[in-house]
Amino acid sequence: MATEHRTLRFESIGAAMAEAERLAAVETRTTGQFSLGQIFEHLARTFEVVVGERTMPPSPLPMRILSRLIRPLVLRKAQTGFKLPSKAQNVLWPSEAVSTEDGLQHLRQAYEKFKATDPLPKHVFFGNMTREQHDALQCRHFEGHLGFVHPVS
Repeated sequence: MATEHRTLRFESIGAAMAEAERLAAVETRTTGQFSLGQIFEHLARTFEVVVGERTMPPSPLPMRILSRLIRPLVLRKAQTGFKLPSKAQNVLWPSEAVSTEDGLQHLRQAYEKFKATDPLPKHVFFGNMTREQHDALQCRHFEGHLGFVHPVS
């Protein structure tokens, strides 16, 4: 059975952050295995990797080659349902509980660093990317994860 997921589309990283702020301000439920606070923490950690503040384990050569081939697809459509290697999982996802407030605060800080870093370093998985490609990748990333967060009516 597929996990319930909202379809989202962000045209800017600012719009993605606005949705994160909106979700933090209302009652929500999540589908999948992570809380809203953990999702915010994950998104913050990903920004930190992108700006070079958090180190990822090296990807095997076949994965690095594949990543360059799939980059155009990933920049167009949010991808969900794939499991990270355990070393990457440990860097990018918290194993402990994270409150919505703490996760959002970390996300805000990491987003500000992402916006202020210019140029951005070479992406650890996708290689050299323009600012527009980085922004599109973050939009797709937010779409994928915030799609598992559902406002409670």
